Amino acid sequence: MINAIIVDDEMKGRQYLKQLIEKFVPQVKIIGEAEDTKQAIVLIDSLNPDLVFLDIEMPGQTGIEMLRQMQDITFEVVFVTAFNRYAVEAFRLGAVDYLLKPASPSDLQEAVARVINNRSNHGQQKSKLAELTQHFGQAFTKITVPTMSGFEFVDFVDIISFQSDGNYSNIRLKEKKTITATRQLGEFEELLLNYNFFRIHKSFIINLDHIKKYTKGDGGSVMMSDGSEIDVSRRIKDAFLKRIQL
Repeated sequence: MINAIIVDDEMKGRQYLKQLIEKFVPQVKIIGEAEDTKQAIVLIDSLNPDLVFLDIEMPGQTGIEMLRQMQDITFEVVFVTAFNRYAVEAFRLGAVDYLLKPASPSDLQEAVARVINNRSNHGQQKSKLAELTQHFGQAFTKITVPTMSGFEFVDFVDIISFQSDGNYSNIRLKEKKTITATRQLGEFEELLLNYNFFRIHKSFIINLDHIKKYTKGDGGSVMMSDGSEIDVSRRIKDAFLKRIQL
């Protein structure tokens, strides 16, 4: 049995992950929860867990900052976060895995399998950095989209655009399908920083792979692969043209 703690400032995030663990990875036992790094350090010192499921962006101090300050890390770390921009630093710190919220059952099972493998090999395993970098490059071909009824897992290549709709976002896919996500456009912008997407307007993010034509104008406009036309903000026109010309 692997004793683990969950560190996440969002209660719903902790509850979701705990339920997922109880259902899909029974070899892991959650022995504690923390909502910030101060609580986490106290739990780690008192409970000596084998594994820490660690969020990154939290009030006061990030999960990465906490690990940098720790003198002796005797536990395995699986980062569970909404942002992919910390991946390289996570690998450098020796994380076993890096899961994007909300984690899928299969991703969670793979992460726990790596923890078990690391513990059984006693340091004789291949370089974590090389292995995880390869895994990272392969893993994130999909984005997890929260909806009113649950979650949908969507291939990046199928996404044409994201449109802001207040506290929601409408995602246009190939074959003229639309998904309404319970996440604001700015949150998707953070998740897509390392992919071929661009925010061309305060209300739109587009997949650059689906542009068919750019028409000049004040800011101009783009025609997408599904025939939709989207205005380009005058303010970001120069940056956009530079990006597509690259």
